[in-house]
Amino acid sequence: MINYSIDDLVSQIDDGSLIALPAEYSFVPMDVVRGLIATQAKDLHLLCVPIGGLATDMLIGARCLATLEAAAVSLGEAGAAPRFSEAVVNSDINMLDATCPAIHSSLQASEKGVPFMPLGGVIGSDLVVHRKDWQVIEDPLGKGNGRILLLPAIKPDFALFHAPLADRDGNVWVGKRRELFTMAHASGRCDRV
Repeated sequence: MINYSIDDLVSQIDDGSLIALPAEYSFVPMDVVRGLIATQAKDLHLLCVPIGGLATDMLIGARCLATLEAAAVSLGEAGAAPRFSEAVVNSDINMLDATCPAIHSSLQASEKGVPFMPLGGVIGSDLVVHRKDWQVIEDPLGKGNGRILLLPAIKPDFALFHAPLADRDGNVWVGKRRELFTMAHASGRCDRV
């Protein structure tokens, strides 16, 4: 078990790291986000699992991101995320559009130790045309509609989330937020503050 302060944890995140952040309803670590902004982190690849909100908009506004991969970015009832909207219009970030199932499937591939995960349902979407890292093949088993989408595994350098409860042995309680387990299992490191 490794214990870090917020500052210690933020100092471990190198510029250019691939970071997975959960959706706003799922324990976003705002102290870590503020720490990344305070240290002027650069060129991060942020994976929203599966959508981004205030934390994502703050990281974009602070110019910490080079790449954003998400199914959506929204401030919910507060409306559009202004820094995200501006960054997309001005091409200030490399935007990798995805879908919720695609993001979850790519993380599950990494969690399972396989190089890709098949997914149906997205075929025919213009997302497939614009994602050069996604590949459509004929169904090798000859079942279904004949074609299947292959999504490469995503292995974040860090999965960052807030856990409201933990014990001295490193056990973390996240309640029913199963995507947090997938993020942690798929990631390169799993430490706690």
